[in-house]
Amino acid sequence: MALGLNAMSMAATALAAGVVPDGGTSTTATTGANGRITVGIANPIGGVSSNTYREFNVPRAGVDLDNNAARARTILNQVTSTNPSLLEGPLSVRGARANVVISNPNGVSVNGLVVQNVGNLALTTGQVSFNDFTTANGQLQRNLVLSTSQGAIDIGAEGLSGTLLNLELVARHIRVDGKVENLYGDPNARARAVAGASRAEIDTSVSPTDNLTPWISYSASATNSPQGIALDITGAGSLSSGRIEMMVTDQGAGVRHAGSAYAIAGDFLVSGTGDLHLASGRIEAKQDVLIGSGGLTGAGDISAGRHLQVDSDRVTLARSTLAAGTGTTGDLVIGTAGQVHSQPLQLTDTTLTASGGIGLFDAGAGTTLSGVHASAGGNVLIEAPRLTTAADAKRTSLTAAGTVTIHAREASLAAADVDGVSGTGVKAVNLTLQDSRLQSSGAAITIDAAEHYVQTDSDVLAAADVRLHAATVTFGSGARQSTLIAKNGGVLVRSDGDMTNSGSLIQGSTRIVDEPLSAGAVTVRAGGTVLNTSTPDHLGILFGVADDVVVRAGGDVVNLYARMLSNGHLDMQANGDVVNAITKTDGVNGGTPSIANVSGTRWLVLKKRTSSFDVDFGEIDRTRQTAYLLSDKGTTIAARNVVNAGGEIYANNGPIKIRATDIFRTEGITTGSAHYSRTCLIVCRTSASANTAVTGGLLSAGGDIDITAGKMAVNAGGRVLALGDLTVNAPLTVASGVTGYSAIARDRGFKAFFGDSWARLYAMDVGGSWMAAGHTRISGDVLTDGGSFDGDVAIAGASTVSRPRQRDPVNIENHLGLTSWFWR
Repeated sequence: MALGLNAMSMAATALAAGVVPDGGTSTTATTGANGRITVGIANPIGGVSSNTYREFNVPRAGVDLDNNAARARTILNQVTSTNPSLLEGPLSVRGARANVVISNPNGVSVNGLVVQNVGNLALTTGQVSFNDFTTANGQLQRNLVLSTSQGAIDIGAEGLSGTLLNLELVARHIRVDGKVENLYGDPNARARAVAGASRAEIDTSVSPTDNLTPWISYSASATNSPQGIALDITGAGSLSSGRIEMMVTDQGAGVRHAGSAYAIAGDFLVSGTGDLHLASGRIEAKQDVLIGSGGLTGAGDISAGRHLQVDSDRVTLARSTLAAGTGTTGDLVIGTAGQVHSQPLQLTDTTLTASGGIGLFDAGAGTTLSGVHASAGGNVLIEAPRLTTAADAKRTSLTAAGTVTIHAREASLAAADVDGVSGTGVKAVNLTLQDSRLQSSGAAITIDAAEHYVQTDSDVLAAADVRLHAATVTFGSGARQSTLIAKNGGVLVRSDGDMTNSGSLIQGSTRIVDEPLSAGAVTVRAGGTVLNTSTPDHLGILFGVADDVVVRAGGDVVNLYARMLSNGHLDMQANGDVVNAITKTDGVNGGTPSIANVSGTRWLVLKKRTSSFDVDFGEIDRTRQTAYLLSDKGTTIAARNVVNAGGEIYANNGPIKIRATDIFRTEGITTGSAHYSRTCLIVCRTSASANTAVTGGLLSAGGDIDITAGKMAVNAGGRVLALGDLTVNAPLTVASGVTGYSAIARDRGFKAFFGDSWARLYAMDVGGSWMAAGHTRISGDVLTDGGSFDGDVAIAGASTVSRPRQRDPVNIENHLGLTSWFWR
């Protein structure tokens, strides 16, 4: 198309022959000595002076339309031949100011046109017809009807300028390669480009000094045509006026904008079914920018003094800047509520700013943001069936001095930073955070996911409270630790099903005011299981800074290598079990001791015999991580079964209260190995080694410990210590030690002189102790199996000792050595 327009421009330059009337009207043309042409216009009919020409051009010397005698309101200049027009000099109306129409279906080239004493100006390639009618006061009015189906207007490097009420460019194709300037700085002073097939009617009753009454109206519907560029603003082209409008009427035809357009006092409007393609172009308006094209694509800058509204069906922008409210408070809105876009709204490496609010709306294919920076002085609102921020090299940020609100069925935020200073809210069916930050630096955060909430390597940070609700809740930490923190408020996590925290920090300060479900700094309420676990690199932590930590579960509560910490109370209730545990790898033979005896070759009457004892309990999986349930003021645990397997439960300055419907069990985890061997021939040599240890199984309270179990309370290798009183209410209370080993070796002395070495391996009971600095009261029966009840103990039931606490040597003695028997 561009080549065709350039060719037309060159042809017009070659053929330009000034002004030549065709004789169809009483129009005259004379040329002065300086080359300037004076046109004597025809007398008006119905206020319109109609003039027809074989040639109508404006040379460098200029053209004067003499309106002194005719005093027409509208001067029509219509070319009836096949020659295009070239307008490259001053065009003036002498006498009374008038509206001017230049019509040439063969095309119009403009390259230096300067308009003077003209109210409204229309350059068109449409055919002109008349609509004559009698007005209410009995006067004849002749309106002009422009029917445009062909031709092009080409604005060259030297452009077009004038002080006009309205400038209309109407053609099938329009190309702007220079400046188009309407110097009248009124918000209603319009420069409008209408490209494509169209029908327009000019109201010739409008005075050339009337800036309020519409001069021209367009009524033609869009026509089908091959898609292409109908309006092309090149990099050298620009439009400047109080108000700018671009209309493309052909179905699917678009606008290519590589230049600049400035609505210096009013609005900028674009309409059509094709694309407005920004090819590094700039659009700026003193008031509003309204884009109603079929699509908005490319890269460029759009700036509105007040509001910027994009209603396009297709929006795909990259490396662009959109700004609203640069002069006064204004909003930036892409889409409208309920608008169904035919393809995803896609913004890449694009900046959105508004002194008011920012809204992104789609009810169709969804919204994709990559490297987008959106900043609003008001609120940010995003509504889409699917919102995706891409995890590219550049992060996406959404910030608002007001609130940030996201409504989506599927929301996947990756490499995104969101901050609503006055509040942040997300409502979705499924919400995924990956390497992202969801923040409210001045207020609260509310998250509601109808199905799944998944947070990985991400932060949720609120200056006030955090409310999170979902069908299932999952926190994960991989490359870094995830956090969910209410700095000055409380955390309320509600999961209809399971809640899983893997290596993340969940922290609150104080309970949420006026929230009945918030019972502490951190409150977790799950319909299923609560799993709080650490990863090898990151601790899973629930932490109440200045208030309680409360956990409620319809299933189990499992604290695996993780921590639940409260500077207030720790209160846990589960319909299933509560498990505070660490794990270990199994040792050789599953921790069962093995004894071996081997006989060697005889020497004289002697036989070499080797006897050995080995046991391997395995090792703790994570030696630097312990399972802690800790409070400052008191720890309460209620469940079907309460199991403390290698973990530690504390109440530093308060009581511990356990309520187990069935069984309470605390146990130490035995790890390490022991070895003992004896080899005899002439002399006997023995060796022993041991590094066994018992980890965890600790309950320690700065106050009382009160345990109630429906079936039994078992301490197997653990320690229960109360600085106050210890009360156990259970049918059976068990104190069971676990086996540990210690080694003694001696390779010096008289025996060693004869080659004998001596060592001993001892087996002993470890843990299984119940102790209180105050009174210990046991309501049921007691079984002592290598454990102990220490202090002031009162047992209401029967007391059975199946095995007292003991320390015995491991015996694999061999008596056939010549010296060993002597020093046994």
